[in-house]
Amino acid sequence: MSEDSNSSLTDSLDLEIDSLPVATTATLSLAAFLWLVLLAGWLPMPMAGVDAPMSAPGVPELIGTANGLAGVGAYLLVWGTMMMAMMLPSMVPAVRRFSAELCGPIRRTLPPAAAFVGAYALAWTLTGIVPLAVDAVVSIRSLAVDGGPLFVAILLLLAGVYQLTPLKRGLLERCRGCLGVCHRPGVVDGLRHGFEHAVRCIGCTWALFALMVGLGSMNPLVMVGLTLVVSLERLADESDRYALATGAVLLAGGALAVGVAVGGPLPA
Repeated sequence: MSEDSNSSLTDSLDLEIDSLPVATTATLSLAAFLWLVLLAGWLPMPMAGVDAPMSAPGVPELIGTANGLAGVGAYLLVWGTMMMAMMLPSMVPAVRRFSAELCGPIRRTLPPAAAFVGAYALAWTLTGIVPLAVDAVVSIRSLAVDGGPLFVAILLLLAGVYQLTPLKRGLLERCRGCLGVCHRPGVVDGLRHGFEHAVRCIGCTWALFALMVGLGSMNPLVMVGLTLVVSLERLADESDRYALATGAVLLAGGALAVGVAVGGPLPA
């Protein structure tokens, strides 16, 4: 086969691959794999001195702070995996837009795209330092157990109020909007844009994830519910309405929790 024929065949294969929804498929496949890793319990967590399930409030943070560097490393690994499993479905448009700017065959565009997602994942992983730092000062497990409904009420009200603020809505709009990527970005550009996009996402959702920690950062129901909320905010056409509706629901839940804390359990 001639060199021209080989070149033509390669170009044809590149064209066929580029016509596939590679960015969407790869992003959702990675999210599905990370969910499997989490739910199957494939990540190691040292359980020394802990007699409560991982899904209980404050338990993952207690494991992280009670087991030295091994505990911190294990917690950040689990936290980063969890964050990406939850955030990747809502990241599809951003990954697709970034990949579209690369303008080339997949073998050339893959490194910058991987850098974009990798920087995003690293930024989210580093946010796990915050709950660990809080737990090192005051036990989240103790706050959840001793504070009961009042502790939950404070977190619900905090998240609900933040959902209604202009800051939240502004960051949400920027998360949904154009990335402003330069033409044919390289790996360094991918790292920079991935980190910048993560910062906007973190600013948009930090109160929701604070609530998640208070309810149990490894509680599957909380994780799934928050994934749906975040995805709707970013993917739905009327995302602002979903953010406001979520805020109203959270505030109502917070008011109910305050009533339970003040007046005792609800009658059966």
